[in-house]
Amino acid sequence: MARSIIRMSHTHSHYRASLSQHSRSISQFVSSDMDELSDDELLKMVNDIKRQIKILSLENEVIEKTILRVDPGLMHGVAQALEYAIKLQSTSSLNVGSFKSGTGSRVLMGSITSPSRLFMSPSKASTIFKRVESSGKVTGTIIFGSGPRVNVMERSELVSNEMEILIQNLEKSRLRAARQHALLKAQLEEISIRMVDVEKATEVFNQQVIIEGWDKIAQRIPAEIWVRYMAEWVKICDSKISKLRLRTSTMNSQYSKLKGQIKIKAELSENLRPVDFEQTKIENYELSLAIDHKLKQLVELKKMTGDANLNLAIHKKALMDQNAYLDKVRKDIKTKERLTIELDSERNKIDEQVCKFNV
Repeated sequence: MARSIIRMSHTHSHYRASLSQHSRSISQFVSSDMDELSDDELLKMVNDIKRQIKILSLENEVIEKTILRVDPGLMHGVAQALEYAIKLQSTSSLNVGSFKSGTGSRVLMGSITSPSRLFMSPSKASTIFKRVESSGKVTGTIIFGSGPRVNVMERSELVSNEMEILIQNLEKSRLRAARQHALLKAQLEEISIRMVDVEKATEVFNQQVIIEGWDKIAQRIPAEIWVRYMAEWVKICDSKISKLRLRTSTMNSQYSKLKGQIKIKAELSENLRPVDFEQTKIENYELSLAIDHKLKQLVELKKMTGDANLNLAIHKKALMDQNAYLDKVRKDIKTKERLTIELDSERNKIDEQVCKFNV
């Protein structure tokens, strides 16, 4: 990655220079062969050039962001080199003489004239850059469109890294936006509650002080009513403030408790090892087996309970039949007792009549 970053810093100017050279050569070709091209071919050529320019612009943007993020010092002198390349667009020659445009440009040309340095570690590259700066003797030729290139793997690596960074920045922006949204929403809710309280207070004040407290005889509002109303209002406010303070203290205690739990969990997570996960996995497996065994026992108990409920229903039905038979027997007994009493009374009457006849 460091090697590719160093190569990116040296090839950044070549991309833009090659872009300018390519556009200049295309303009020369178009100006010379304009009559030979049809409208469709010319349109296709323009679209291809636009696509290539867009691709090179995106590559340059990714390279610039990567270099500025890793080591902004590597970008020193690139602007001077680009200005020098723009000035050379009016010329037809591709060979550009050596130039000295500051410390960064000398480092850039030194790296281009010595491609083997591009594959060194960043520490060695910085040492070489310092030596080139101290010597101040750099000569060579820059041919736009040539120089160290970036292969597809390095490009994909740079793009993936840049995408990860953009995703992280996006997530941070989303979190900040969510916090800001929550804050603004809470402020709006607080303002709406205050508006409602103010409207209620205004209505109560108008009703109790202005309307009900108006003295028709004196044609004014007595001061006693105003003082009494304000005293009651202050008492109500004090009670609400005490409730809010109690609620705030409760929420602060809950927050401190949750913060301590999070801290303890973070400390435990730092002390975790793969063995702990394996042990937890084994414990979970044993507990799952115990749960399955208990579930089987529960199913068996449910079956036994169902059988017992069925037997209970059968015995209840038999008991109801027995109770009905018992009630019937009791009714028969009462009927027979009543008949017995009637027969006894008739027997007594007959005995009395017999005694009368015998006399």
